[in-house]
Amino acid sequence: MIRNRIWVPIIILILAASFLFHPRLAGSTESFTTKHEPNLIGIGAFFNGTQLSVSGKVAAENEVVVIVRGEQEELALKKKGKALGLLWMNVGNVHFKKVPNLYLLYSSKGMMELAASESKTWEQLGIGFEFLKKQIEIEAPQAERNDLAQEFLKLKQRQGLYASHQGEISFEQKNEKEKSFNAAVWIPPQIPPGEYQVQVMEVHDGIIVGNAMDPLKVKEQGIPAMISSMAFNHSLLYGFLAVLIAVAAGLLMDFFFGTGKGGGAH
Repeated sequence: MIRNRIWVPIIILILAASFLFHPRLAGSTESFTTKHEPNLIGIGAFFNGTQLSVSGKVAAENEVVVIVRGEQEELALKKKGKALGLLWMNVGNVHFKKVPNLYLLYSSKGMMELAASESKTWEQLGIGFEFLKKQIEIEAPQAERNDLAQEFLKLKQRQGLYASHQGEISFEQKNEKEKSFNAAVWIPPQIPPGEYQVQVMEVHDGIIVGNAMDPLKVKEQGIPAMISSMAFNHSLLYGFLAVLIAVAAGLLMDFFFGTGKGGGAH
């Protein structure tokens, strides 16, 4: 009994000492902070894309990755092939699942060098197109999935909804312990309204030592918002106005470029 009473306080002291004097990692996230502006992006009639500023502080020796990601969705795309071995045409649909509707990746120069030397590290961190390609579920024969995923990524990049900008995060040294970073993320005009996530990762020697997730909202404003609201809430009126506008446009085209009084064929 006496021995037990002696050992209990000793064990408590050892545990307290290990907690207080536990060595911190070189990639300490004590200085890790992040923010983005704006928090709300409005899509108006003349919206042509905008810039999202993502900034913050990290430890002096660390690198940064910024990802703006949209919600996952399911898509059915047309698959082209040769009919009877002669003509190229649509030969069916291919269904893609677990695909984000937006994926914008920005990384610092050190991460770019890491990607060039150790591409598998990016996949282990869960970032990049190769990782994304493996997450996509495709309803197609196994032998075709890799090529279909590759073509899907190319399509999204052409649309401006997927992008990878390596080495495009700038740093400013604050002191020997920390530095500030800034990323100017281009939000494409094709972005659909919805909820998005701005993820900032602080990376040390290929290991994530800091991870922040903040929401970003994109909503329609002005005329697009009014048209969208009318289509969903007043579908009958929306249909009537759509027909009326189409008829009016046809009459105007005929008047100016047809055989009406205002013009003629040349």
